[in-house]
Amino acid sequence: MSKKKDKKKSLLKKVKIFFLVFIAMISFVYTIKFLDQVNLQVDDLFLETLVSKSNNLKGEGISSNIVNYVIDLEFLNPVNLLKNNYRGLVKESPTIDENKEVVATDPVVKEDDDKEDPKDDTDKNDSSPIVYIFNTHQSEEYASKNLSAHNIKPTVLLASYMLQEKLEKEGINSIVEESDILELLRINNWNYASSYKITKMLMAQAKEDNPSLIYFIDLHRDSVSRDKTTITINGKTYAKVLFLLGLENPNHEESKKVISRLNEIISSKYPGLSKGIYEKGGAGVDGVYNQDFSSRCILIEVGGVDNTIDEVSNTIDAITYMLTTYIGEQNE
Repeated sequence: MSKKKDKKKSLLKKVKIFFLVFIAMISFVYTIKFLDQVNLQVDDLFLETLVSKSNNLKGEGISSNIVNYVIDLEFLNPVNLLKNNYRGLVKESPTIDENKEVVATDPVVKEDDDKEDPKDDTDKNDSSPIVYIFNTHQSEEYASKNLSAHNIKPTVLLASYMLQEKLEKEGINSIVEESDILELLRINNWNYASSYKITKMLMAQAKEDNPSLIYFIDLHRDSVSRDKTTITINGKTYAKVLFLLGLENPNHEESKKVISRLNEIISSKYPGLSKGIYEKGGAGVDGVYNQDFSSRCILIEVGGVDNTIDEVSNTIDAITYMLTTYIGEQNE
């Protein structure tokens, strides 16, 4: 009889423990929801820390799966946090002073990754993308002219799709980042100066999802007048290009080697098309431009506000030639 009582007590004890754990879990979930409602803020370095350590965090335990299911949030995925803006976990950034020097974050890619032979990645799977194309300032527009009647905005994002299509014809697979950067800024109440922080997180996620990625191309548009951004070569009009090098990147010398070679390639085939390399650093500018992520993260300004999309398309042909030639050299 005593054995039955002991079994009942043991069973009751287990039920109590399970009930307490269940209550604790429910409390935790609703606490997160409550924090979201009251807009409680915590340090947004949490996101950056997750970016740098996301490769080591699996989040495959029972508790994390329950949380993911109940609040529809991948707890250990920084891009998911960024897009969902759960304020109990992510801080609404304080207003960033655009005239204040921005300190580079720790590189997301390990130091040895830049020293790997790119050929190793491309030989594993010819269909794997090796180029990631994105636009930190995604809303930058070109002259609309005849396109306005068709409700088409010729932006740097359109230039990215052009580059993707032309690279594909050369047998080089790529990815274009389609996330709405302005929308991500808006839902997190971050100002325009935080655009590079967002694209770095997206770039890190893209690299995690596609380990074959080697080259990261950030297409921008200049704001100077047409006479400074336009050139005619062999009867064809092009939008000039400018390479930007961030001097606040601790590894900027490695980046400069890559950019210098790209500049040589495009200049030899299209004389006068490149305005060269603009080295930018010091107070009042970003100075890194995500180039601490990889020495093959290249920021290219293509044309200016007065250039047409046809002129930009001609330049994309030149950029395609440049990238194809450079990638071929790296694979030799």
